[in-house]
Amino acid sequence: MPKVYSYTRFSTPEQAKGDSFRRQTEAAEDYAKRHGLELDANLAIHDAGVSAFKGANLAPEAGLGRFITAIKEGLVEPGSILLLESLDRLSRGVPRRTTRLLEEIVDAGVVVVTLSDNQRYDQERLDNDPTGLIVALLVAQRGNEESKTKADRVANGWAEKRRRVRTGETARLTRRGPAWLVAAGDGWQIDEAKAEVVRRVYSLTLEGVGEHKIAETLNREGVPPLGRANLWHRSSIAKLLSNRAVIGDLTPGRIVYVGERRRRELEEPIPGAFPSIISEADWLAVRSLKDGQSGAVRGRAAAAPLANLLAGLARCPLCASAMTRVNKGSGPKGGRPKLVCTKAKAGAGCHYHSVPLDEVEGALVRGASRIVENIPAGEGSAGLDRQIQTLEGSIAGATLHLEDLADALEASPSASGAKRLTKLECEIDTMRAELEALQERSRQLDGGLIQARTVNLAEALEGASEIDPEALDRGPINAALRILFSGITVDYRTGNLLLHWKQGGETGLLYAWVKTG
Repeated sequence: MPKVYSYTRFSTPEQAKGDSFRRQTEAAEDYAKRHGLELDANLAIHDAGVSAFKGANLAPEAGLGRFITAIKEGLVEPGSILLLESLDRLSRGVPRRTTRLLEEIVDAGVVVVTLSDNQRYDQERLDNDPTGLIVALLVAQRGNEESKTKADRVANGWAEKRRRVRTGETARLTRRGPAWLVAAGDGWQIDEAKAEVVRRVYSLTLEGVGEHKIAETLNREGVPPLGRANLWHRSSIAKLLSNRAVIGDLTPGRIVYVGERRRRELEEPIPGAFPSIISEADWLAVRSLKDGQSGAVRGRAAAAPLANLLAGLARCPLCASAMTRVNKGSGPKGGRPKLVCTKAKAGAGCHYHSVPLDEVEGALVRGASRIVENIPAGEGSAGLDRQIQTLEGSIAGATLHLEDLADALEASPSASGAKRLTKLECEIDTMRAELEALQERSRQLDGGLIQARTVNLAEALEGASEIDPEALDRGPINAALRILFSGITVDYRTGNLLLHWKQGGETGLLYAWVKTG
């Protein structure tokens, strides 16, 4: 007597509460009873809440996937019968793949019976009766079209929800939001206790405290993490500092498929979708700080108070390498902190020349008003807008090419084609990252915002002139400098500091008189 197996599948967890599982199970039991057969319960084949549209039920850990493996390993004997409610329970993918899967099972000697239409598929029928394959193909086509229609309907529904949020017709996309917000009515309510933790993280960052140190401080104080983790980690701090939701932006995303490869694609942020808990000025300041900050600076900020106002900014005039703070020996002269080229210090070339750090810091303090008076025009947003438009066009063209390549690979798979697809995906990801950086830079080229930040820096520097250098809190000033400048060249040949503005342009300050001749 042949062994009989029943495969049940439904695509959503909600169907488990309904009639789907019972209907499929009873149909299989009735078939076995009518034909004097007994269902084999040793190899349970169930896929609850699993979609067959993209082949999730064929994954090695899925029910059907395990059954296919059992067939290949000889655990399912030839002549066995697999009962399905319909062929679309097997797959709702493209019809040719569904029929190919059917043929694979049948070629292993297993008979497939579909209960809703009383179709029997075995080697003899598929080899000698062309209508068998035609029926299978038509059923597969119907199932695939139904799934595509449903997927399009769901995608359109979410697109409409996102449109309504963008236009302000509704205040909320879903009830799930950032950890510091609670769904209330049609909108959001701020959980002030959690929001205050976020504000503190941003405040500490702007003071020059590193991510490790912030996480360590919150853990030491017993501040509960905002997520499901038991402790604060550097990564959780980093995520908070890059989350646009703190300024009220929602960044929606959707799952897209390239062939069978699943990828999350982010859309343009929706401003004002959430209540803002961080000012845009502080957000942009933190992003400028993080985007231009090296790992070495982060490590130092996390370990001890900053001892160098130009940390992460000072550049050698000869080779443009970073300049670092050194403090050799003791006594009035030997113990005076200096700036030296890191390349020269490591013996890797360049000229070793030390510059007294206090002279450089003093020049910055004295030159506060000159910095405010000499804000350059920069390259302006028009040039960036052209770059952004060009890059957006390149991304759109590459994406279309990616879709064409994926279709070609689906029709004719090849290793070289797969490599080209992977390379193109990487290129698109790189262009998207570059586009995001350009867009962020464009937002930072707000003249009024730059003016306000420069004034804040000048006030901090002027206030520092009244403080003992040993007691100077350099962290906030260093953070303010890194927001505005990409680097500061310490030109000991002329005794000048050259401040390189992120927006383009330079401002010079004299820190020492250099004898010539």
